[in-house]
Amino acid sequence: MEVKVGDIYTTYHKKLGCYIACQITDISEKTITKLELDWTGIEPLNKNQLKNLQPLYKDFMYWEKSLCLINVEKEIPKELQYVGNISPIITKKSNTYGTWNNSDGIYYQLKWQKIPKEKRIAFKKAMKSEDEIDIDGYSIKLGSHRIMDKYTPFDSTLELLKLPCLSEVICEKWHNDLLEFLKESPFMYELTLINHNQKKLDFRGTSIIKLMLDMRGLEELWLGEEVEQLLFQNEELDNCVIHAPNNGEELMIQFIGNYQSHKELSNLKILHGINIKSFDMIELPDIHSHLKELRLWGKPGNIKNFSSLKEFKELEIFSTYDLFGFTKEDIPTPEELPKLNWLWLTSFPEEVAKTVKNLWGKNPRISLRITKPRKSEWLAQNLDNPFKTWDGVEHIPVSSAKKAVEQYRKTRSALLKIANDTEEEREKKALEIVTNYTQTFNKMKFIETEERDEIYTVLCNILDILPYNINKDKLLDRFDELRDF
Repeated sequence: MEVKVGDIYTTYHKKLGCYIACQITDISEKTITKLELDWTGIEPLNKNQLKNLQPLYKDFMYWEKSLCLINVEKEIPKELQYVGNISPIITKKSNTYGTWNNSDGIYYQLKWQKIPKEKRIAFKKAMKSEDEIDIDGYSIKLGSHRIMDKYTPFDSTLELLKLPCLSEVICEKWHNDLLEFLKESPFMYELTLINHNQKKLDFRGTSIIKLMLDMRGLEELWLGEEVEQLLFQNEELDNCVIHAPNNGEELMIQFIGNYQSHKELSNLKILHGINIKSFDMIELPDIHSHLKELRLWGKPGNIKNFSSLKEFKELEIFSTYDLFGFTKEDIPTPEELPKLNWLWLTSFPEEVAKTVKNLWGKNPRISLRITKPRKSEWLAQNLDNPFKTWDGVEHIPVSSAKKAVEQYRKTRSALLKIANDTEEEREKKALEIVTNYTQTFNKMKFIETEERDEIYTVLCNILDILPYNINKDKLLDRFDELRDF
């Protein structure tokens, strides 16, 4: 059926538990524009209800009032039901691009509208305020969105209820009334909690969407009804049972380095892994057979049993970065992964590239990106390269990326060689070594905030592994004194 401007569609929104509707307001060569409508129902919208439909405006949280209007791909998903055609409710263009499945705007707007009006008004008023209030002796802006207990120590978390639009809290220790505070805070969407020393945590009844959690020592975890992202904050394997709505169906998990099997999350759809050194995929399809998205980032690292990827029959998105250990024989075919529509491989074995292109290059359904295929020599040279992310970056010359890793190795080696010198000699030589390190990067004119932070972090890491005592603050002061980036 040909799509026309003015077409109305309806579909069931699982998270909302009701039907929603949208209208096609514009059609271009590559995209169509859809407008979310201010309508919900327990049954699909029908042609007798097309009169008096209104556009949905979003003003939840920090949004200024605006239309839920987005440019999407031209192919209409099969789950959308055609209702009828009426004149476009609005004729404005959209500069926002997304997908048909991206209906978060309507979800968060309707959720926002359920919050008591007086709290929503207080949120919007505080958001624009320059006033300050006292939190346990610290002067804090009334409109603060984020609080860290490391920099704003507080005795009681309930003190934070004074901040009407607080939406993120970072805790580096346990607070006994934290969960009580969360249940009274409808705008608290993001929580980082480390060093909590708790065996059981229960976030049911809270509004948390993104939870960054230290899993060490945790034996049982109940996630709240709204949690969409659970990001582990430690590399150690956990020994925790995770209770999630619908066995994790609406959940994304991100692990660091290693992943402990969570068989209780049988409906998990999204799994991300970062800082991977070695990862075995052999059991993953049995544990999470309904995965739709799998993204893995190496340090760099190796994947074992990569061929298990073909067992994910529902997988739609797969990507790797800086991961090796697999061969061209391990690459699945389009027939083995019938729903895959996104395949991005970055910094991976060179021998695999040609096979991936041959198998997937002409497949019309796939978004394929193959970048930085690596020879085996590259891996050998870069296992200890903290500046490997510079390789291939557009604004960083190849010669500078090479010079950076050479200087890292030279600095590390030189600082280790002076271990047996006297304390006085060590300090003198160390200052010279740090001076040379800094001046090397002073000659590089492309350095911006991200590169500056990396250069500093690399130096700190070198100093942290030295097998002798030295005044590290003095060396870092020399670095700050000399750097001109």
